[in-house]
Amino acid sequence: TRARRRREGRGVRKTPNNPQRTMASPVARAPSLGARSLGSRRVDRSSRLRRRPIHGHAPSSSRRRSLAVAAEGKKVVFVGGTGRVGSSAAAALLRQEPGVALVLAGRTESSFAAAVERHPSLRSTSCAFAACDCSDPASLAAVIAGADLVVHSAGPFQGGGDGCAVLDAAIDQGVPYLDVCDDAEYAKACKSKSKAAATAGVPCVTTGGIYPGVSNLMAAEMIEQNRASSEGSEGGANEVEYVLYNYFCAGSGGVGDTILATSYMLCGEDVVCWDKGERVVTRPATQRKVVDFGKKCGKREVFLYNLPETASARETWNAETVKARFGTSPGLWNGAMALMANLVPKETLLNKDVASKLATFTAPIVRAVDAVVGERTAMRVDVKLKGGALAGSIYNHPRLSEAVGDATAAFCAAMLRGETDPGVWYPEEAGAVKDRARLLEAAAVGCDNYEMNKAAWMLESKPINLGFGIYIEL
Repeated sequence: TRARRRREGRGVRKTPNNPQRTMASPVARAPSLGARSLGSRRVDRSSRLRRRPIHGHAPSSSRRRSLAVAAEGKKVVFVGGTGRVGSSAAAALLRQEPGVALVLAGRTESSFAAAVERHPSLRSTSCAFAACDCSDPASLAAVIAGADLVVHSAGPFQGGGDGCAVLDAAIDQGVPYLDVCDDAEYAKACKSKSKAAATAGVPCVTTGGIYPGVSNLMAAEMIEQNRASSEGSEGGANEVEYVLYNYFCAGSGGVGDTILATSYMLCGEDVVCWDKGERVVTRPATQRKVVDFGKKCGKREVFLYNLPETASARETWNAETVKARFGTSPGLWNGAMALMANLVPKETLLNKDVASKLATFTAPIVRAVDAVVGERTAMRVDVKLKGGALAGSIYNHPRLSEAVGDATAAFCAAMLRGETDPGVWYPEEAGAVKDRARLLEAAAVGCDNYEMNKAAWMLESKPINLGFGIYIEL
């Protein structure tokens, strides 16, 4: 309609005379980013921030090549690099930076052989294996000595993980550090070492994967852009009212047993979130919502979990409402997670050995279901400023195993470019990444629906009614 076109032309900023431009409730889910199209030519940062509505599309192959940085001869050590997340990230970084030297550190050479089988590009003279035991400080020190970056993907991070042993070793050795942590307490422990890292002059980023990681940057970019577009507003208008993170992954996303164990352990962690300024503690896998993840994914059910981006968003922006939800398919898995969270004692779920055995036992069933449902993953991030400016973004990728590699490699490339200040940073903090737009563009390679800084109605999927209550999403 004409009214809708006018709204689109003005961007996503809400005005008192346009109440229809609000998002669903702050206690629901939402998405988006904004400004200049990340797939278009680069402009100076100040002008980019003043362009509100953007159409974010995955960059072309030629644009992807232009994102490469000169990393010739630089050495990157992946601790846990023989696992599924680490090997995917290493392969993605090698595609972006053919001149980089990779070391995949793990417990056994057989795990390295399996990683090379999954990613044949790692069968290269620029990629080597190193035996490493995270519980042995001497082993860690020997592996990361002389590296230009160490990437920690040796989870699970729940239950204390390795006690920040890899981060401590990186600070001691003066090696920049990145982890893909997805646990709130572990991220908090890393953050507590920021002063030590700053004093040693070591740049570090925690929770720098896909979600959390890229999702944090999406929120940060939207907030910055909408603040810039509402300059001159009354005091308090640029304060953050809410940040809502919503994630979906079909099946297990093709992950390994370690991340399956992580999922089970999350069912034992109480959720800490914020609702209208109040700190709320509740059980995991609760407060079900149905969120529209846009084209290619459609509407999916998601549930509250205790994820680190909730705490970091509250700490960074003092947002009044911050929540993170996750859901999977088939819906039976969501029901099973909810039952587990409500019936199994927390102490049992948080036991690493129990979680590992449960992951090993259920893996064949999970893999069988994965073969049917695939591994599509989607993110929707919504933010709103108190002055009314709101935005939503969608990141939709057909394969989680590739998406997590591209996202982590994008963080690696930014750190190799020297974009991170000394200290330990959450991704959304100013010291973590200087050029967020460039990182987001690299992370979006392979997306088949990547929309930035749109009004909620512009992100919705368009289902086709086939009759008899049957719909398909295009």
